[in-house]
Amino acid sequence: MFAARAGAKRVYAVEAAPGMAELARDAVRRNGFEGVVEVINKRVEDVELPCKVDIIISEWMGFYLLHESMLHSVITARDKHLAPGGRLLPSRARILAAPVSMRSAWGGGGGGGTAPRG
Repeated sequence: MFAARAGAKRVYAVEAAPGMAELARDAVRRNGFEGVVEVINKRVEDVELPCKVDIIISEWMGFYLLHESMLHSVITARDKHLAPGGRLLPSRARILAAPVSMRSAWGGGGGGGTAPRG
C-alpha cells in the first residue's frame, strides 16, 4: 500500500501464506486500493505477471538478515519480473559482528552452560 499511496499505477502483492494473503486483501479493501493493489496468494517462484515491473520491494531478510532464507526467492523474482533498469528495494544490507567473551554470563566457560545465569 506504500507504493500505491506513492502513486504506483499497479501493485502486485505476493504472499505465500493463505492467512496473511487474506489479511492483506482486507487491508487493501479497507484502505480503498482494490483497483491498484492485487494480492496474489502464491509463492513468488510460481507467480506469472502480465508485465515486467519497475520496482520490487521485499521484506526478505527476516532477523539477522538471512534467517528466513528468502534471498533465493527475491533473486528469482528479480530475474523473472524486474524490467530493465528497474530497482530492487532494499538493494543492499550489511551484517556487523563483534567478538565477545561473556564466560561469567554463560556458566564460567568450558562450554558447560547452555543458558545465561541470572
